[in-house]
Amino acid sequence: TGAGDSAVAGLLSGLAEHLPWPDRLARAVALSAATVVAPVAGEFDAATYEDLLPRVAVTGQVTAA
Repeated sequence: TGAGDSAVAGLLSGLAEHLPWPDRLARAVALSAATVVAPVAGEFDAATYEDLLPRVAVTGQVTAA
């Protein structure tokens, strides 16, 4: 479905726009999910992306053990 490629695109576009990491990660998750629901490989569903983006919450930080 190209979900991984979309996640990378979301991260890189957030980097290019100097967004903070939580916003980059939220964008990557929403775009990846919107790609999975698209009927054609290599595309994403824009309505799904717009719906999911404000609903993705990146919280906390975990340190390695």
